[in-house]
Amino acid sequence: MLATQRHLAILELLEKEGIVHTADLVRRMNVSSETIRKDLDSLEQSGHLDRVHGGAVPAASSKNIQKTPEYISFQIRSTQNLDQKAAITRYAATLVKEGQVIALDYGSTSQIMALALRDQFQKLTVITNSVRNALLLADCPGFTIILTGGVFNKEEFSLTDEPTPLLDHLHIDIFFMSATGVDPVIGCTDQGLGEAKIQQQMIRNASKTIVLADSSKFGQGSLVKLCPISDVNLIITDSGIPNDLIPLFRESQTELVILP
Repeated sequence: MLATQRHLAILELLEKEGIVHTADLVRRMNVSSETIRKDLDSLEQSGHLDRVHGGAVPAASSKNIQKTPEYISFQIRSTQNLDQKAAITRYAATLVKEGQVIALDYGSTSQIMALALRDQFQKLTVITNSVRNALLLADCPGFTIILTGGVFNKEEFSLTDEPTPLLDHLHIDIFFMSATGVDPVIGCTDQGLGEAKIQQQMIRNASKTIVLADSSKFGQGSLVKLCPISDVNLIITDSGIPNDLIPLFRESQTELVILP
């Protein structure tokens, strides 16, 4: 069992029973007490629990994980961490090949990714639920733009609804996903329920899902869960990521690229 799997199991047991005992975890997971001690230390450092004699209890107060249910407008998000987002999307564009089918969601980083694709490629098929992205790419003669359909969100300029039949028939080479929160235990989270359903459908249809998230998104848990980290192939971020989270990502099956 990987460390990330043990962490998830420990937190699930903690939520269910309100306390976990080291000896019981050693027996359940068939690992050494030293391994469990390191797991509990790591989860305590990331703010998921508090250590007590012989085990652990739920954290008395959140340390690194912050719940952020409050809606942050696109206008505000599009002005935050622009240098980091630009570096992340430049790197992400190097992973794309001419002629591929690319999916983009509706986030502010997604819009910068759309600009990177527009500047660097002649021929792509781009699937998106962002009207902004479609308009940015509309003047690219070699681009085929596919909008997912759905209900128009006037605040986000996005299309939201139940998963659309159109996406069921489309293969995606790479889905570049943005997220409000990225945490090795909570997973990837976002603000919009309607948009999340389409994002989840894109994950299912993509050969590769790549998360584009500046370091301010890490250790955050937003309102709507998009997917566990195990559903993501690669995460691209910047050097501001909290150091205590890096080992948790390194131990998972998901590749983490940290840009200087």
